Amino acid sequence: MQGSFVLTILLLAGFQSSLAGPQMGLGINYLGGSMLVHTKKIHTTASAYVQGMEFSYIQKGHGSKYWHRKYGYPETSLNMSFASYSRPDLGWAVGIYPAIQFSLFESRKLNWYFRLGGGFGYASKPWSRLPYSDSSNNILGSHFNNFTMLQTGVRWAINSHWQLNSGVHFFHVSNAAARQPNYGMNTLGFYLGAVYMPRPWQKPKQEAPEKSPYKKWTAGLTFTTSYAEDKAVNGPIFRNYTVGLLAGYHWRNKFKTSVGFDGAYSARLQAFYKNNYLYPGEEFKHAWRYSAFVNHEFLFGRVGLPLQLGVYLNKPMGGEAIYQKVGLNYHLIPASHRWMIRDMVCMLQLKTHYASAEYVECGLGFFF
Repeated sequence: MQGSFVLTILLLAGFQSSLAGPQMGLGINYLGGSMLVHTKKIHTTASAYVQGMEFSYIQKGHGSKYWHRKYGYPETSLNMSFASYSRPDLGWAVGIYPAIQFSLFESRKLNWYFRLGGGFGYASKPWSRLPYSDSSNNILGSHFNNFTMLQTGVRWAINSHWQLNSGVHFFHVSNAAARQPNYGMNTLGFYLGAVYMPRPWQKPKQEAPEKSPYKKWTAGLTFTTSYAEDKAVNGPIFRNYTVGLLAGYHWRNKFKTSVGFDGAYSARLQAFYKNNYLYPGEEFKHAWRYSAFVNHEFLFGRVGLPLQLGVYLNKPMGGEAIYQKVGLNYHLIPASHRWMIRDMVCMLQLKTHYASAEYVECGLGFFF
């Protein structure tokens, strides 16, 4: 899937400076759990037991970037997970994804943490019209998907090099409505593993400068595009375009909060109007949804993780009154640059209405 591939590339680019530092390690986890049948629309029953392995290349924040200390020296990692669903009709899935890990509580021997990762996924058994025996597996509509991993657990240091992991995980495989069906494979379970650090991590004695690299106030324009299959399986694929105008404020050197307005064009809605002889000659004008939104972005140098909540100002398609977006930004121009354009951002965002994905959009933002 296009969005998952871009997500992986952007995360790798954003964390490349951290991965090049001296505080590296290798990790391995055993994954066990159960697949969650989270809606009655899924025809199949859950697999009896899901098991797999996770392999990680780990880098501990070492103070070379200002945000290392701001976030408590988080770990970044490049990971590969393999999971078997223990049934021929469900097959297996593999994910390749960068991740970032934050300490919630840390002592000399113990570390309670939260870990978030997302990237590219492949599922061996998507829905297929033929053979007929596969019709019960209506969870995924494509081989290529996004792969999202959430973990929280405890790490115990045995000695200066070896650490043991234990905790709970949740991982999700879906294609963000680019292909139907798209109910997603959700798995909840536990993990056990170990981490080896050739060079023990020590709190750095010399930190990056504290001075903020961001301009306090910004205003900008955003342009994104996406595609999604219609509700019918193997149906037509329609484009969407969104244009946004927003103003934001950087605070505490690690957050950016923005408010704005956007307009989203739907080719599917325009086609619906034409097919039903609605608004003849004005189908394009009526195929726009307008909204007001607030956006909060967590900043890690050039990488940002935005969360957005929007309220529709018109609803030509009916449905929910609000929407949510979660995604990834990569800031191409250093924030300290003195051009008229202070920042240019590559954007990748998943748009949802609560737990129902509408599409993944990618584009550019220009900030002044």
